[in-house]
Amino acid sequence: MNVTSWKDGASWDAFVHLHTGAVNYHHWHWQDVIRETYGHEPVYLAATDGDKIAGVLPLFFIRSRLFSNSLVSVPFFTYGGILCDTRAAGEALVTEAEQVAKQLGARYIELRAGGNYAPGWTDLTPKVTMVVDLPEDLDQLWTSLNAKVRKRIRYAHKNGITVDCRCGDAISGFYPIFADNMRNLGTPVYPRSWFENIHRHNHSSVRILMVFDQSRPSAAAFLIIYRDTVEMPWAASLESGRRKFTPLALYWSVIEWAHQNSFRKVDLGRCTPGSGNYDFKRHWRPTEQPLHWHCWAPAGSEVHAPRRDDAKFNLAVNVWKHLPLPVANTIGPLIVRCIP
Repeated sequence: MNVTSWKDGASWDAFVHLHTGAVNYHHWHWQDVIRETYGHEPVYLAATDGDKIAGVLPLFFIRSRLFSNSLVSVPFFTYGGILCDTRAAGEALVTEAEQVAKQLGARYIELRAGGNYAPGWTDLTPKVTMVVDLPEDLDQLWTSLNAKVRKRIRYAHKNGITVDCRCGDAISGFYPIFADNMRNLGTPVYPRSWFENIHRHNHSSVRILMVFDQSRPSAAAFLIIYRDTVEMPWAASLESGRRKFTPLALYWSVIEWAHQNSFRKVDLGRCTPGSGNYDFKRHWRPTEQPLHWHCWAPAGSEVHAPRRDDAKFNLAVNVWKHLPLPVANTIGPLIVRCIP
């Protein structure tokens, strides 16, 4: 089994397209999205058996004086890791990734799912993803919801809340809501160019669902479509609209839209068990799926990848919440590039 740094996007995507275990972020174009937004160097490894690809591993080298250098597959998203036909291919990719990390001076590797082909690595499962399986008759899901949730969704629509699902060019409406919400959570915000680049390279697979309160944007969800699933990696709402339960209206509208367009699943995104976000997502009767992220560090070192919810960020969170929004929007993208 031979492993090389791959340069042919067409053959890479052909392998990913036919593989039943592929996730959206295995595809070749995500290296353009991440490199154009943050400048991180892609290291795309392919294992070959003869002239045939037997496995792939998209990695990104993240340079950071604050958090130390790392290799991540795939940063800023929930999924990634190794995609392969055989265990031999997976093990070969793991071995090569370790060598690349040593050559680049990376202090750790993080593979976000994709199978465990390195028993000596650390299996971190601090988060879960929440996936709603859509029934043929959506009324089955509706009637299974808590009566208070259903009442609040009806209240929202009776009191001036409307919904519209738009193409990715609605980023101008989504981003101010997202940036305001992130500042209020005490979290550095992604740059607007992040969403623009995702849309530019995935224009047919991006939707933005907007919730309006008396014609004013009040909540929004950034959706990415892949195969039979609608993924909601980012959603946000303004404080002013929450009295009318706009977050509940937003999430139910995403579920309704996915059902109307014949998708089978809605991925509500990752969260930490026990958090407020986790409790909110449980309203929708999802299946919890543990996220196994496999990590490596050089012998004698401890794996410690930066996390937005790490204890060392707690003090910074309280300060960040009180920053003026223009300041937070300027500084945030400079920090968030190193928190994948």
